[in-house]
Amino acid sequence: LQASVLSRIHHRNLVGLVGFCKDNKVLGVVYEYVAQGSLRDNLSEKAGGGGLNWRQRLRIAIETASGLEYLHKGCRPPVIHRDVKTSNILLDHNLEAKIADFGLSKTFQTDANTHVSTDVVVGTPGYVDPEYHNTYQLNEKSDVYSFGVVLLELVTGLPPVLRYPESGHIVQWVRQRLTKADISEVVDSRLEGQYDINSIVKVIDIAMSCINTDGSKRPTMSEVVMQLKESLQVEASQERGNSNGNFVEGVYKSPSVSVEMGRLDMANTVSGPMAR
Repeated sequence: LQASVLSRIHHRNLVGLVGFCKDNKVLGVVYEYVAQGSLRDNLSEKAGGGGLNWRQRLRIAIETASGLEYLHKGCRPPVIHRDVKTSNILLDHNLEAKIADFGLSKTFQTDANTHVSTDVVVGTPGYVDPEYHNTYQLNEKSDVYSFGVVLLELVTGLPPVLRYPESGHIVQWVRQRLTKADISEVVDSRLEGQYDINSIVKVIDIAMSCINTDGSKRPTMSEVVMQLKESLQVEASQERGNSNGNFVEGVYKSPSVSVEMGRLDMANTVSGPMAR
């Protein structure tokens, strides 16, 4: 399926297919070279990552969301990636994001279909949509859930499944800290406070809406793209000195924080199921 999908889709934020060859049962697929590796490697301390600033992370989020928007709305029939994760988001020499690995992708039979039924649930632990996990019914909102986890990784710098110093899922980890209204504890310390707090809060807000346990209440990728661009505009205004936001360190305290925090739909998030 991977070769057949890639041969008919073309978008600057999807990895390009150079060619493929099938010899008996062996299939070889050749992709374009993407120089800077995966987003996961660029965020991982073990891999020497973490050098991405907040503006770069925002742009990567927008580009990834644009690629998913194309799969969901620009392809006929629509394509569900089914394995959206930071290790499947590759960065070229300009740090432009390209979604890779369509080995688990599914296409709708017709434009009229609302979901695809599967015999088994597949995907990567930490990213699998709980609704898909429970119903075996796959749709575009399953990718939206996975993308919400990616957004939390971009904010925190952490992987989706935490093992040290504490075990658990990134959603649980973020939610626990947001209940204390401590934004700075959630944000990747390697950013060294160089961000507009309003931009960070907006992205966390978007992420929480993406990982709502009720798929019907999640935004579409088109809506996510629009909201992320608004967050980038906030960050750009800060950099131009035209924003009232501040670079922050420590606990963020503001009269508006209760309003902003109230928008984060934490009650409708879960720890993320394991794929079977």
